[in-house]
Amino acid sequence: MTTATRRPRHISPLRAAALAERAAFTDSQILDAAEPLFARHGLRGTRVREIASAAGVNEATLYNYYKNKEALYEAVLERGIQPIIDTVRRTSTGDNSPENIRDAAQQIITQLQRRPHVSQLIYLEAIANGSHLERLVNRWLKPFAETITHQLGKRAPHLSKQDYPQIVELFWHLSFGHFAIAPLLQQTFGSDPFADQRVARQIAFIETVIGSLFVEHPASATALPA
Repeated sequence: MTTATRRPRHISPLRAAALAERAAFTDSQILDAAEPLFARHGLRGTRVREIASAAGVNEATLYNYYKNKEALYEAVLERGIQPIIDTVRRTSTGDNSPENIRDAAQQIITQLQRRPHVSQLIYLEAIANGSHLERLVNRWLKPFAETITHQLGKRAPHLSKQDYPQIVELFWHLSFGHFAIAPLLQQTFGSDPFADQRVARQIAFIETVIGSLFVEHPASATALPA
């Protein structure tokens, strides 16, 4: 007696699409749960079971999506930072027009507003000089800085290269820093840094600052030391 060969179950395109949508939803749940926990406790201080519980899944399900905690940490950073790197690179192909600068500032701040814990996570990693800091810098933050400094050299030749680190730092703190230290800003100024009006003012200020960098001003009577 021969055993009939079992045929693989056919999955309709509609069913396949539903499964893919459900998988994407679960993945988003896991990332949404992990982001604030990593920002609060860091990579080492966050436990997988805490993430799974916050996401409403069991640990086995979480490991189906990410092989370990480090891979999940990377995915959180990827989701939060890569769109910003992409925006900076796209902007670098445009001109110095106020519209181009405004669009870039708005896209960057909107992304950070959507993922505010990523900014806090980065600052926490930097302050603690964490084990993941070198990879964080090399994979995302250094390309971010290099793209900006390259554009400064091409579009603002009147600026000293010695000032490039300060310019990148200024832009960094005006964007990432705004959300990383949001509780401090709220306590200091009494306004919610996440409020739409406050975010709009931040975008406008960044636009003004960036725009002014590309305009050559008359030499100051007092020069900065070399």
